[in-house]
Amino acid sequence: MTDLSPALDAELTKDVVTVFAALTLNMDGGHVMRLLDGSAHLSLLGQIYTGEDATLGTWGAMDSLDDGAGDEAPGLAITLLPADDAAALALSGPAMQGQPVQVHIGARNDATGAVVGDPFLLFDGEVDVTKHEFGKNMLQVELECVGGMERLFFDDEGIRLAPSFHQQVWPGETGFNHVTGIRDTIYWGSNAPTRQTGYTFNSSWTM
Repeated sequence: MTDLSPALDAELTKDVVTVFAALTLNMDGGHVMRLLDGSAHLSLLGQIYTGEDATLGTWGAMDSLDDGAGDEAPGLAITLLPADDAAALALSGPAMQGQPVQVHIGARNDATGAVVGDPFLLFDGEVDVTKHEFGKNMLQVELECVGGMERLFFDDEGIRLAPSFHQQVWPGETGFNHVTGIRDTIYWGSNAPTRQTGYTFNSSWTM
């Protein structure tokens, strides 16, 4: 039993399979890049995916998916090959941070050109950091992407159980203004400092 659709699962058991990866990347302004990891045209997810976006360029590479551990969310790096300098600027600009990104894996029937079964959603997250890289005969943009769980790790150090922050969230709510005599500090949004215990020894012996 797998998470794949029955048709895709059966297709992947064959000796010869044409596998593809599909990238969906939202852009600021409403444009959506729908790219394949090769030169082709495929109809999937109700849209047409191609090997090249006429305005922005092509999909160059993708690192292996990192599942994440401890306080790290799953993530991966995607390399795009911009069509020109304007495309590179659009792909690496600050508006890209937080844009949704998805990667699907699927298989194609070479005889009909149709997608087999339902593509498997390998990654669903957002752009975290962009890196514009250029050099001799090289122009690319690397997108460091993180899973949706990244937002669970945000450390809101400004959050405090205090009147000032409380009124930022609920303007005009002055309930905390009348709370007095709190002896224990309540840390909200950050870890409490580590307590240290010291010992003092008194001896009745004199030299």
